[in-house]
Amino acid sequence: MMNENCRFKKVEEIFEGRLRGNQLMLSGKGLSLEEARLLWKTPRMLEISWLDLDDNNLGDQGVHELVECAFLENVQYLNLNQNNVSDEGLKFLASAKHLGKLKRLHLKENFINGEGLISLFNSETLVNLATFQINEGWTCKKRDGWRYKPQI
Repeated sequence: MMNENCRFKKVEEIFEGRLRGNQLMLSGKGLSLEEARLLWKTPRMLEISWLDLDDNNLGDQGVHELVECAFLENVQYLNLNQNNVSDEGLKFLASAKHLGKLKRLHLKENFINGEGLISLFNSETLVNLATFQINEGWTCKKRDGWRYKPQI
């Protein structure tokens, strides 16, 4: 169903020129929530293990819908830098049922205060999450529990 919030008639238009093997590079595409819904509905997302959504407009609601998508079960790398995501969005991520293979998460330049990070640390579903970046130079790694190491 086409409306003013969606520039694409079908999901293939989003994939076009942005797919490299199992990597979907959608950085700077300016995807709206409506447009992202086309992605979450396609079984083709099962092929994706690297999902770059840097610099889009997903927000917390977009993250909520992303984590509900069963077709993302093979995603190991997820870039959500610059997506207007807050701690609320991180709480949705922390309870994601379909992102069990996720190893690396990028969250730079979002509106994160800290509560959501605690949720990620304590997530029972993101069992393989080993590294996430919050801000430039802030990387958290999981080694016998979580460790924060500033890169100076």
